[in-house]
Amino acid sequence: RHPSPPSLCHTLTPTHHTPSAPAAASHPSPPPPPTPHLPAHALTVQVLDYYHQTLKQSPEALAYLQSRGLNHPDLVEHFKLGYANRTLGLRLPNKQRASGADIRARLEKVGIYRESGHEHFNGSVVVPVLDDAGGVCELYGRKITARLRPGTPLHMYLPAHDARGRGVFNLAALQASKEIILCEAVMDALTFWCAGYRNVTTAYGVEGFTDELLAAFKAHGVQRVLIAYDRDEAGERAAAKLAPVLMAEGMECFRIQFPK
Repeated sequence: RHPSPPSLCHTLTPTHHTPSAPAAASHPSPPPPPTPHLPAHALTVQVLDYYHQTLKQSPEALAYLQSRGLNHPDLVEHFKLGYANRTLGLRLPNKQRASGADIRARLEKVGIYRESGHEHFNGSVVVPVLDDAGGVCELYGRKITARLRPGTPLHMYLPAHDARGRGVFNLAALQASKEIILCEAVMDALTFWCAGYRNVTTAYGVEGFTDELLAAFKAHGVQRVLIAYDRDEAGERAAAKLAPVLMAEGMECFRIQFPK
């Protein structure tokens, strides 16, 4: 039998802040490009650094975050948010040169570039999933550009994630709290964080609660999970499926009931 849910007023106690838009750089200069001949993991980190600096100099990306209520002044730096605005290729060595061809081939191997030669996350705000050492486990992209071609996905991740794992978004939450808010999407988790709820992480989509996430919950001794999936049919179904899995591992499990 499910235990009686605690008062959400007690359970969800935010750390308050005064909303403000993330600040753009006062004297922007082009961010440095990735360095050729780096190992794959270091190359991905450098690309993220490039996207991160690009976002801070991109009014359209900052305006998108503001429009979503993602306006905490520390958000961009804390999560190392980035923006892929189609300028990365312009900062790489010419593709006709050996160094340019080599770095593009390695960027394709890690999923930053596609076989077509286009950046995978073009036109997207990019949110990394980082490990304790600052390495990139996963990248999530949310398209923000207008007039997309019909059928263009708004949400994307790095390809071929099954073999490499995906990490745990906001791992610090598991290290700091025994009670975790679990969202179904990265942007939802960022919204909770901006509202002051720092004990938040996310699955990778409504059916994306991974074995890796479960193992991390167990390893960090999570005692209570508040499932904050959407109140649509898919979210309700996924929450009902996940709750017994978590409770079988000894975790209390509650459903946050958003208004429909």
